[in-house]
Amino acid sequence: MKKKIFISIAAVLLLSATGFSQQYNQDYLDSLIQNKVQPLISRNSKFVLTGYTTAGAKFAKDDTKFNGFSLNPILLWKPSEKIFVEAELETELEGNETVINLEYANVSYFLNKYITFRAGKFLSPYGIFQDRLHPAWINKLPTAPPGYGHDGVGPSAELGFDVRGGIPLGSAKMNYSIYVSNGPVLNTGADEPGEEGMLSYENADDNNNNKTFGGRIGLLPFSNSSLEVGGSWQLAKPGDKGSVYENLKTQQYALDLTYVKQLDFIKGLFDVKAQWNWVNVDKADYKDPDDPTGTTTYTFDNKRNSVFAQAAYRPSMSPNKFLKKTELVFRYAGLNPPSGSKEPDKIKQYTYGFNYWINWRTAVKLAYQRQENNNAFLVQFAVGF
Repeated sequence: MKKKIFISIAAVLLLSATGFSQQYNQDYLDSLIQNKVQPLISRNSKFVLTGYTTAGAKFAKDDTKFNGFSLNPILLWKPSEKIFVEAELETELEGNETVINLEYANVSYFLNKYITFRAGKFLSPYGIFQDRLHPAWINKLPTAPPGYGHDGVGPSAELGFDVRGGIPLGSAKMNYSIYVSNGPVLNTGADEPGEEGMLSYENADDNNNNKTFGGRIGLLPFSNSSLEVGGSWQLAKPGDKGSVYENLKTQQYALDLTYVKQLDFIKGLFDVKAQWNWVNVDKADYKDPDDPTGTTTYTFDNKRNSVFAQAAYRPSMSPNKFLKKTELVFRYAGLNPPSGSKEPDKIKQYTYGFNYWINWRTAVKLAYQRQENNNAFLVQFAVGF
């Protein structure tokens, strides 16, 4: 195959670059490229440009504004049957500036139908939210639950290598992902006072020689795959190399649940998602941000957790065309910081949503989010393309 490609390309270049007495017109060259060279090069290559875009608004007592403008193009390329490349660029407005971030970019090799190797930056398979639910046109509410952003209770992406796949277990199924990555970074409060002991998951340069080991195992016990339960873990040393925190260890665990099924007795689709994260970091002494001299230290039991549980109902079996496109959503979310830390108090958040699906990938979302001293009415228009 390579020999044929080389001969065809060489022939085209020779014909176009030399001045032989026999004149080959442009139509002939175009025909040669289209019929001989192009099929050999791109026969097994497939490329897709997809992604999503959002626009929104927030109406609160002291904070009313249009926000949430973003464009996230996703590039998918399959150069052969065994190789798959994907990348997402996150383009959004932050204040008056346009910020572009690389959400993920990785390459996968399909060894067989049970094992796939992947390397690069990829969405963390820790739990289900980041890996499966976070895109705006998939997330059923305009916001993410607390603990899935700067709050530092669980990773959002990994930079490293993983092995993933699925295994049949009779009528049941199991999926898995095991990875090695740069892992998180310990926030000592030097740059962000009051956030001592938190973990940051943006670690492209890697702050030490220790690598993080983690993974997730999911079990689908029913033959119709309506139910999935999963468990995740991540073990790391997040301290800077050469610092007093170098040997500090962190253990992270998560449980998740997914149940999606069309039920006759409610004439519609019932969709439940839940995840509970725990982060345990070894005790350490940190400079007290309340002491302007910087000489006082303090410590605390550095354990935090976050949880969300979400239920959605869509009357997909209704004879009414309007009702079939509507969806009711409720989500409870909580964030519990360590006792004795300088972080803000715990968060309890209740979000009630109403969605209208224009088509399967375009939704108008209305939601009321109730949180202590931070109630808001939210609007979002999300389109997947």
